[in-house]
Amino acid sequence: MIRSPLFLRLFSAILVTLGLFSAAAYVLSVPFIEEKAYEIERDASRTILDNVFELVGRIRGGLEEQRAGTVESYKTRLRDVLDLAVGYIEHVQARADRGEIGAEEARREAMEGLRAFRYGNGDYVWAIGYDSVILSHPSPDYQGRKADDLRDNLGRHILPTIVATARRQGEGFQTYPWWRPNGDERAPKLSFFKDLPRLGLIVGTGAYLADVDAEVERRKAEAIEDLRQALRKLRIARTGYLYIFDSANRMIIHPNANIEGTAFGDRPNPATGRSIAEDLKVAAAKGEPLTYLWDKPDDPGNYAYEKISWVRHFEGFDWYIASSVYVEELRRSSVVLGNRILAIGMALMAAGSLLGYIAVGRLVGPLRRLADTAAQVRAGDLDAQSGIRRGDEIGLLASAFDGMVRQLRGTVATLDSRVRDRTAALAEAETRQRVILDAIPACIAGLDRDGRLTFANLRWGELVGRDKAEVIGRDLAAVVGRRAMAVLRPQIDRCLAGEAATFEYAFPRDGRSLVTKTTLIPHRTEDGAVAGLFVLTLDITDEKQTERQLVEAQRLKAVGQLSGGLAHDFNNLLSIIIGNLSAARERYAGVEGLDAYLEPAQRAGRRGADITARLLAFSRQQPLKPQPIELCGLLRDMAVLLRRSFPSSIAIGVPEEGRECWTIADQTQLENALVNLAINARDAMPDGGRLEISVAVRKVEEGLSFDGPAFDEPVRPDDYLEIRVTDTGTGFTPEALARAVEPFFTTKALGSGLGLSMVYGFVKQSCGYLRIDSGPGGRHGRGTAVTLLLPRAEPVARLPGDDPAAAELQGGGGSGGGWSGQLALVAEDNDDVRQVMRQQLVDLGFSVVEAASGDEAAELVEQIDGLSLLVSDIVMPGLSGVELARRARLLRPAMRVVLVSGFAVEYGDVPADAVILRKPWDKRDLVAAIGHAAEPAPA
Repeated sequence: MIRSPLFLRLFSAILVTLGLFSAAAYVLSVPFIEEKAYEIERDASRTILDNVFELVGRIRGGLEEQRAGTVESYKTRLRDVLDLAVGYIEHVQARADRGEIGAEEARREAMEGLRAFRYGNGDYVWAIGYDSVILSHPSPDYQGRKADDLRDNLGRHILPTIVATARRQGEGFQTYPWWRPNGDERAPKLSFFKDLPRLGLIVGTGAYLADVDAEVERRKAEAIEDLRQALRKLRIARTGYLYIFDSANRMIIHPNANIEGTAFGDRPNPATGRSIAEDLKVAAAKGEPLTYLWDKPDDPGNYAYEKISWVRHFEGFDWYIASSVYVEELRRSSVVLGNRILAIGMALMAAGSLLGYIAVGRLVGPLRRLADTAAQVRAGDLDAQSGIRRGDEIGLLASAFDGMVRQLRGTVATLDSRVRDRTAALAEAETRQRVILDAIPACIAGLDRDGRLTFANLRWGELVGRDKAEVIGRDLAAVVGRRAMAVLRPQIDRCLAGEAATFEYAFPRDGRSLVTKTTLIPHRTEDGAVAGLFVLTLDITDEKQTERQLVEAQRLKAVGQLSGGLAHDFNNLLSIIIGNLSAARERYAGVEGLDAYLEPAQRAGRRGADITARLLAFSRQQPLKPQPIELCGLLRDMAVLLRRSFPSSIAIGVPEEGRECWTIADQTQLENALVNLAINARDAMPDGGRLEISVAVRKVEEGLSFDGPAFDEPVRPDDYLEIRVTDTGTGFTPEALARAVEPFFTTKALGSGLGLSMVYGFVKQSCGYLRIDSGPGGRHGRGTAVTLLLPRAEPVARLPGDDPAAAELQGGGGSGGGWSGQLALVAEDNDDVRQVMRQQLVDLGFSVVEAASGDEAAELVEQIDGLSLLVSDIVMPGLSGVELARRARLLRPAMRVVLVSGFAVEYGDVPADAVILRKPWDKRDLVAAIGHAAEPAPA
């Protein structure tokens, strides 16, 4: 390595650089550092002196605070003592107030008690009068003495001043000179006094301030001793120290205990010949250090060693605080520091040389190896590697070089790995896509132009009844069959021509017809050519079933509306026929043989009226009076009548006793509907069987499904009462079941075809739903089950007047002779119907006024007085019968109103107390209606 030219050039440059740098650093820094080190040491001695000066200042401040605190403590104690003395005086005075002792005796006892009271360092309590006479004092010399001539150091009267202050302020403090007990000299004394105006005297006590000063001096001596011990331990440099002397040149604190307390003002300064103490004082005044010559402990008497002192004057104690240190000791640390810097520089130069050698070796060695490896690569060895692993730029260069070689060597392996990874990713994506397509609720497949299946999901395989793996690659015709292919071929050809196709197709599956909707989408290549097609098939069987039910419901509604219109017109015709036949029988009753012709005609008319009622029931236009009905009791009552009329071979089951279920419906029409269903069940069981009528509460929620066939239309969520009429009869054929509720359709030889139509119309008019479940039956067959859903009601209490039969009997009857001479107004737009009504009212004794419209009738109501009855059709040109009745009630509240109509949709907002006469009617119905109209309106 030493032979390397690069190594020699780099190492030589490092050595030269280190040598020049070390020499420059020594020349430029060491003298400066030595001088600065001396200044730092010198300033450090000044800093130590300043710190001690501040410490003495804090001692002084602490002593002042201590003296102030001691004075406050003495004042507090004086207050407490005086409060105790005043309490004693008040106690004695209270005895006098209670009459236990006399006033003079109380005053004498109080003063004697005060004279005997002692505390502290011989301190006492005194009392004087407002005339400055001392009333109580422990010294006989002052007892009873008028001492207004006693003065303080400023010549002020002592006791008169105290009296004036106490009477003005009530209490106070005062400092004045006073004689100590058993002493001849006066000393400052602090007294606290209080005025007792009730007794006309002033009480006080005091303490001598000399006691306070003694305490402060004791604390000062302790502080000086602590300072002395601290300064003796303190050293500046190696032997330097601090000392304190006062303005009288008396040494107060010195590390040498033999010098403390001595005067050193006579010791001269060898450099000036003056007193060393005075030179120190001058230096303190100037704020500058004092340099002088002094001897050493190991060389006494030889004043050849230079010393430096800093001095500061502390005026609080009149002290001079000084430091003393040999200059040689201050400079010694700077010399030592310079030598150490030189040694460190030499060591750093040696270390730098060694590190430079190592660094250059580490730099040149890898470069040489890298150059050898490059030569191998140039020679064609692509497996060559430098093997250099370093974290610096050389390592990065070597790593990049080796990486390029490895990258070149591993290109093929990398490409193979990528191909494998891409193949695995595609397989995973295909698997995921297959899982998603199998989970979609649709049948999906793919075809090529030759009609072979290229793809099919799980649902498409289930649709054709095959496993999806089985159909892939097979011809579509072989999978779906020739019949289906005959339907699909035109659509496939259309799609292969480039046009999307959508169509529906139905085929049998598991005993039922399955309806599908299929969309064919062309599969185009990048150049736009059709390479095949995609198949998307949806099962729409349920949707088609719902659509058929909706169409059927709409068809039945249309038939019902037509039937209702026909029934309304037929009711008018029957009203004329039945009315005239009744009139003919009454008027020509004496004609022999005529009744034999009229009576069958009347029966035929009533039969026609029954047919129109059934038509109105089917068309949901029959007049209803819905009310809460307890159905279980109604069924039990009906069962009694049915058992009497049914053969004994038919068993009838109804809800048991004790159970109640309530619904809202017209009771008469509900009974008719149930009887019709029971009769149909009887006719379906000629050989006997069982008729079961069950009731259950059903709560329908959103999305709730029912077992068996669906109801005639989707059931709205609500609470319902389910009535199920089940028989074991022959049942319906599928063709008959599809037309079961159509009017005039019947499977019976003598049936009218309106039974189930009436039931259906009643259920729909009552906001209910109907379902018929039937199949081939017989004694052991399934029979028929008709299910009704009616709105559920809450239980209500039965009232005595709820019997419809009773109301029928209250209307009056017979010929109505009680109405003779009364005036009635008939409003009817049909002339023949109006003529029949007029004739019947005349037969009942009324005088009749006619109107052909509602507007004409309203004018007659306003113009004619004495009208007692209004009989009006509901539907008329102009004003309706309901509005006419409302106006008539406003004008003539006592007038009776009977409204005539054939179906409920005409009613509108009919007043609650209105009486409805159904078309067609006979004379007894009219009499009953007028009788009801005469009843008072409910409150």
